Amino acid sequence: LSGSVALHRNLLSISSGGRGAMATSFVAPVNLSQVGAPSLARSRPLEVKPTAQLSGASGAWSSHAWCASLMFGAVATLHATRGSNSARAGRRSRLPRFVATLDKPGIIEREDIRNIAIIAHVDHGKTTLTNALMKQCGLEKVKSMDSDQLEQERGITILAKNAAVSYKGIKINIVDTPGHADFGAEVERILNMADACLLLVDAAEGPMPQTKFVLRQALKLKKKIIVCINKVDKPASRVDWVLDTTFDLFGCLGADDEACDFPVVYASGFQGVASNEGPDSLEKDLTPLLDTILEETPCPKIDNSAPLQMLVSNLDYDDYVGRICIGRLISGDLKVGQEVGIKYGEDGELRKGNVTKLWQFNNNDRVPTDVIKAGDICCFSGIGEVKIGDTVVDLETPMALPPIEVEEPTVAMEFTINKSPFGLSTLAFPVDFLEESTKVTAPQVKARLEKECLTNLAIRMDGGSTSESFKVKGRGTLQLGILMENMRREGFEFMVSAPEVLLRENPDTGKQEEPYEEVVIDVPNDFQGVIMEEMQRKQGVLQSMEAGAVENSTVLTFEIPTRCTIGLPGKFAQRTSGSAVMSSQFSHWGPFDGSEVKIREKGSIATTATGKATYYSLLNFQLKGRFFVEHAEEVYAGQVIGMHNRETDLTVNITKEKAVSNVRAACAQVTENLNGKIQMSIDDWLGFMDTDEVLEVTPLECRLAKKTAMKMK
Repeated sequence: LSGSVALHRNLLSISSGGRGAMATSFVAPVNLSQVGAPSLARSRPLEVKPTAQLSGASGAWSSHAWCASLMFGAVATLHATRGSNSARAGRRSRLPRFVATLDKPGIIEREDIRNIAIIAHVDHGKTTLTNALMKQCGLEKVKSMDSDQLEQERGITILAKNAAVSYKGIKINIVDTPGHADFGAEVERILNMADACLLLVDAAEGPMPQTKFVLRQALKLKKKIIVCINKVDKPASRVDWVLDTTFDLFGCLGADDEACDFPVVYASGFQGVASNEGPDSLEKDLTPLLDTILEETPCPKIDNSAPLQMLVSNLDYDDYVGRICIGRLISGDLKVGQEVGIKYGEDGELRKGNVTKLWQFNNNDRVPTDVIKAGDICCFSGIGEVKIGDTVVDLETPMALPPIEVEEPTVAMEFTINKSPFGLSTLAFPVDFLEESTKVTAPQVKARLEKECLTNLAIRMDGGSTSESFKVKGRGTLQLGILMENMRREGFEFMVSAPEVLLRENPDTGKQEEPYEEVVIDVPNDFQGVIMEEMQRKQGVLQSMEAGAVENSTVLTFEIPTRCTIGLPGKFAQRTSGSAVMSSQFSHWGPFDGSEVKIREKGSIATTATGKATYYSLLNFQLKGRFFVEHAEEVYAGQVIGMHNRETDLTVNITKEKAVSNVRAACAQVTENLNGKIQMSIDDWLGFMDTDEVLEVTPLECRLAKKTAMKMK
């Protein structure tokens, strides 16, 4: 298989003009009888001549002679790469490495620093590998890069983070990026700080939707790509297939010959081992990966004649020092106490500020320092009014860099104050379960949303339908759900409407368009029909079907409107007993047909009275559906307390008690068990709620209610 990959690359080089170095193995016009054994192709490269010389050398070539030469080159290439991945790695190492000549005087390369970003699909091992790199480079007690509480609970990376290790006297700045498509804006802005990208691909799953997204962004920015096939210790790993599909992905994204000739490292971040040869030749540590990073990552280029320039790529906040700016220093020096300027784009207003504290990264900690030289990644405090995309410039020669641009949001929700009868702002007396609510007013909610917009470029905020509501836009329901969960834990109390997909007008045709998603589902063969049925109901179009990494599993790829994906993960988990794994990413804007899609097939059960849910009523109505409340739980009129078995909504009085009388009932000795309530998280509520409902979010619990009960439109 490795030989077929090499042959594929050689054919790609010829079709694009012969720029690739590996094209030298068979494009030269040589006499076939003068060429010896195939080992000659491995010992020295054949001569390459321009196309004009080819046509004129020894007369015009016939099509048969050209085909014969092409076939011989293919055979030589297969012999050169046959056997194992070691031959392929050795051939790469023998390729001449050219150092670009810098025509502009004053530009130097910093040999003591490398800047690299780790990019991958969700759960492909970015954070685990970063922790292993820090452990190998001398950190005795490694603190996980996923330090946020939500990240630890969910097991995913939500925010991009910086770290740095020292290896062979060279500082390697590492940027850990999120893997979920909803947090793609983190990847887009963080790549500006790196000179190369380490693309992690799971040895069993192969390239996934987010892999395609992050690779497209890296190729767009002309970053050097190092491919690391991670988790090779998995029993279901299929390294050769993953390498082949990864190369095909490079070709599909329009990568040039140099990018397609990517270096490959095989690793297991969990065990902390790696190899350049193959999964069967793993060394005792990650030295091969670190050596590849030093060898392949370009050194930062510094212009000594350029003024101070630093693009703010990330923001943090500290209660003692205030706002912290994080970015890569492009040129100039940054010192403690230095007066600098802040400018957004070339036409932006120049603002002044002083650097009060300055840090550099060491492992995943910040170490105070007095000065930072160009080419390094650092963070500083002292400037209050700053946002992502601003440029730190010299006051005398303020030359701002282009601002960071990210893709537009696709989903919106309306945030407003809590108007329910149990809301803290509407109660005239204190209630025990509302003691945790500390921020309930519209100005407090607005200030928190504005703060989120400053640190997250994918989040946008506009005015809502009333003066106390705000329309928040994001990449997906997961991203907005994370925002809601963070606000809830900070003591906020608010209400949100159901997610709605944003439409746009095509600038050429003037017609409305909606976002489409590429959805990949890994499902056991027993539930394949369930997935196909559900996706057909949701207007999904099957794009491909292939065998999964696990035995008796299938990977299905669909193209589907974004509005039809709301609530799908929860529905798939319910219908497949949690065995289906769904991932998606934004694909393109397509025509909007105006059709309505049901978010759920079942109606809701709402209560008509305020009080405590009684055992008697829950027992009587449990045949009508499943409930979100339990015995003795407080409810209010208009609250959605359950899921109906039918498509229509149902209203009941869940607070009704059994009438007391002196007559003994005939069935008094019959006992029945009450089913437990359904536990719902914020993500579950967002996938379940319909357009005529609102979600009440409080620090302790969430409740769903009808808009009519809240007197909302």
